[in-house]
Amino acid sequence: MRTLISLALMLAAVPAQAEGRADRLLKRAVAATSCEQVPNNGRRCNYKFGDILEFSVKDVGGTDTVISFTMSNSKNELYAVMYFGCVAVVPGSASREDHDLSHNVFISPVTGKVYKTSSQCRASLA
Repeated sequence: MRTLISLALMLAAVPAQAEGRADRLLKRAVAATSCEQVPNNGRRCNYKFGDILEFSVKDVGGTDTVISFTMSNSKNELYAVMYFGCVAVVPGSASREDHDLSHNVFISPVTGKVYKTSSQCRASLA
């Protein structure tokens, strides 16, 4: 009986740990974001995760949106890819965490905002 209770407690803790990692990445992505209004180019948002990942979105929400991947390498802790119209920040091979869709964040080129799920990001594209 004691073993079953211990097993149940361990299984209940797994989602909390996964949510914690996802929340940490979300906070990290928000902190990595800086946006400014650029004359003749609309709003530009830069996303810089230390020296491992950097990209930008020019003319956020405009008609001439350009996404520039300045530094993105799948061998680093994090890297970025396009995913259904959003930029997804995903764990790279140097990440110590398990690779799981819930450990990604998504950036909308329409709003410049960071979203926790791909469906939230895709909804911002409409």
